[in-house]
This record gives sequence, structure tokens and C-alpha cells, in this order.
Amino acid sequence: MKYIREKVAFIEGLAEGLELDVTTKEGKVIDKIIEVLGDITDALDGLAEAQENLEEYAEMIDEDLEDMEDFFLETDWDDVDLEDDDDYYEVVCPNCHNVYITDFESFEDDEVFCPECGAQFSLEQEVVDELTHGEGCQCGCHDE
Repeated sequence: MKYIREKVAFIEGLAEGLELDVTTKEGKVIDKIIEVLGDITDALDGLAEAQENLEEYAEMIDEDLEDMEDFFLETDWDDVDLEDDDDYYEVVCPNCHNVYITDFESFEDDEVFCPECGAQFSLEQEVVDELTHGEGCQCGCHDE
């Protein structure tokens, strides 16, 4: 894109060298054409930068995916006990709205820390009851 900007700058220089009268119809048209060329060059520079950012992001995603593939391919799934007694729950941080999964042991003392923003928050009793006993808990466990 640098070469386009250089060509537009060259045309601007030529126009200044001609000392165009921008009060005439022709001078106004040429001045506006040069202005539009500058705007187009700015837009192309923005597109090139956005494309570079997207390429970097795609490379990061590709690397993360490769790490996940390596993990799943290298794990001996015969040795993994998928039927363990740990219960995992999805939690939404009230501060940053990050969604993450954690086991119930993380809810000890009803204090939870968001791994994304680090905010500490307490779960409402209804949420604790729902997580421990399912939706609509009426066992009276929270009345004790």
C-alpha cells in the first residue's frame, strides 16, 4: 500500500506545482479527485492493517487448536476415569460475565473467584441449592 500512497503524494505535488486555481470548475474537480484519492489510500491502509490483525488471530487460533489436538491425541483415554464422583458446574461471573466450569469443591464457604477478572463473589442460596440438589430444591437443607 505504500506505493499507492507515494503515487497519490506525487500527484498532489504535481497539482501544487501546476498552481491550479481551485476557484475554477476544473480546479475544484481536480482538487476533489486528489482528496478522494487520499481518502481511498487511507481506507486501503486500514484494510491492510485489519487483514494483518485477522491473520495473526487466525494463527493464534490455529496454534490453540493444535495444542488441543496434541492433548487429545496424546491422552490415553483408557486410563481416564470419566465416571468420577466430581460434579462440575457452569458458573457465570456477575462482574465480567465470563462463563467457566468448576467443581463443587470450589464453592466452599460460598466464595467463588472468577478466573478471568479475579472478582470474588458469593453464590446466592438458590444457586447453591440448585447446584447441589437440582432445580426446585425443597429439601430444607438451607433452613438448617
